[in-house]
Amino acid sequence: MTAPLVLPSQDDPIAAGAAQAIGGPPGAHARLGRRRFWTVLRVLLAFTALTSLLGFAQKAPCRSGSSWQHEYQYTRACYTDVVALYSAEGLSDGKTPYYEHPVEYPVVIGGVMWVSSGLARGLESLHHDQSTQQALDQLNAAKTPQEATQARSTVDYREAIARGRHFYDVTWVLMTACAMVVVIALAKTAGRRRWDAAMFALSPALLVHATTNWDLVAVAFAALGMWAWARKHPVVAGLMFGLGTATKLYPILFLVPLLGLCFRARRMRAWGLTAGLTVVTAVGLTLPFYLTAPSYAEVNGAPAKVAVSGIAPLHCQITQAGVTHLTSGRCPAKVPSGETAVQVTNAVYRFFDLNQTRGADWDSLYLQLIDARGWTSGNNWFSRLVAPDGPVPSALNNLVAVGVVLVCVAVLALCLLAPRRPRVPQVLFLTLTGFLLVNKVDSPQYVLWLVPLAVLARPRWRLFLAWQATEVLVLLSRFYFFINNDGLAKGRSEGIDMRWFFAAVLLRDLLLVVYSVFVIRDIFRPEEDVVRAEGDDDPAGGVLDGAPDRSAVPA
Repeated sequence: MTAPLVLPSQDDPIAAGAAQAIGGPPGAHARLGRRRFWTVLRVLLAFTALTSLLGFAQKAPCRSGSSWQHEYQYTRACYTDVVALYSAEGLSDGKTPYYEHPVEYPVVIGGVMWVSSGLARGLESLHHDQSTQQALDQLNAAKTPQEATQARSTVDYREAIARGRHFYDVTWVLMTACAMVVVIALAKTAGRRRWDAAMFALSPALLVHATTNWDLVAVAFAALGMWAWARKHPVVAGLMFGLGTATKLYPILFLVPLLGLCFRARRMRAWGLTAGLTVVTAVGLTLPFYLTAPSYAEVNGAPAKVAVSGIAPLHCQITQAGVTHLTSGRCPAKVPSGETAVQVTNAVYRFFDLNQTRGADWDSLYLQLIDARGWTSGNNWFSRLVAPDGPVPSALNNLVAVGVVLVCVAVLALCLLAPRRPRVPQVLFLTLTGFLLVNKVDSPQYVLWLVPLAVLARPRWRLFLAWQATEVLVLLSRFYFFINNDGLAKGRSEGIDMRWFFAAVLLRDLLLVVYSVFVIRDIFRPEEDVVRAEGDDDPAGGVLDGAPDRSAVPA
């Protein structure tokens, strides 16, 4: 006999309180049959559609890039990379990612951008909006060559703006589909706690960040991989994790805690299949593009193709006395007098190169230790320690690498030493949270990586909503700090000071630490874990669910 589903209104005080708005939670004898139209999955998909529609409305003022003037995208809190990168990555000119313009993302996102751009052009050609149609009418009515030239210029401009709007709309549809895939996968992975997927479907993070970037594509692959693992299909799990890795890299981190759990449970064959397929899929998908894509140099602020030989990702174009030659590798930090050096980068490798060369990002804790106009003077011991001596901040990169290794070691130790084997989502959440806290880049939309794991690791609304509120606070304070930053450059005092933004980041990180502490408490005290309190072992564990819990370390 199949065990009944866990109803959130009978399991969580926040959900029970919310249920009062629709007549209260169902009673003990309420009929909740499967033949009703509003099944659990359909309700969850409706929640997701509602959140996505609200997200579209929130971002709608920024659909047209032509309106982005005087910090409009920040004052309306509707900034999205989708609109910004449509022109920056050459998509507005119809260029193919990597082969005609370098792209700063892994190949799956480049493919999604290319498909969306093609669909946007098709939509614009099939159905002109009112503004474009008026310009076309003026062009058809032109009586002189001068009028025709001016009208043609207007048509080209309005067509470009319309294509940009269509590009955002197509991307929104694709991201909504990805969000629905995540919700279905979460519900299936959660076992009897299917309703917990509503935490993702109704999350503020999904509302404000669904189309901030293309992260939901990676989140969908990661969620499908977790579902496949839960269904004891390690090969499919590896395929999905590999696709996710070729989209945003972070699913590769899942292999670390899975290694610890499988080693403890003596399920190494399943781990080997998943790990092998993850690597083979990610490399197999990326390598052909890397080998066939051209290399580019930045010339007068625009990418220019440079013919190179060999498969090295980086070349340095050195010019001396009018003679130019190429050498493999990165350009030296200091160039002799009379020479010029231009870095040449493989279009696919650009993503990896940017991760090496960029400094501490706005939302990282490192910037708070380094920075000017924040808590410090910007000339303290830490800023001097990580100060770059060339194009690559080697000291900062090394510090991040050490931090990531320590996080992985700590999670592995937890997997092996906990009195009872942790559940898979618990250690996945802790791994990814630790990675984001020690990483030099923690973009606001990365919260979408964490939400599905948080839902499965600790399905409790109160702390979850508190954390989500801090994520929204970080986003809003970020925008208004940017307004202040731009205003100072123009001699104006607007927005909020950097310290307010830093305080919001610290509060968000504190809530993440608190959430992690509760997850660790549930690991060491399984009776406090709401999933195991219902008598389940690990619904997302797959081959680990119900496996003998043999400690890898003698007592």
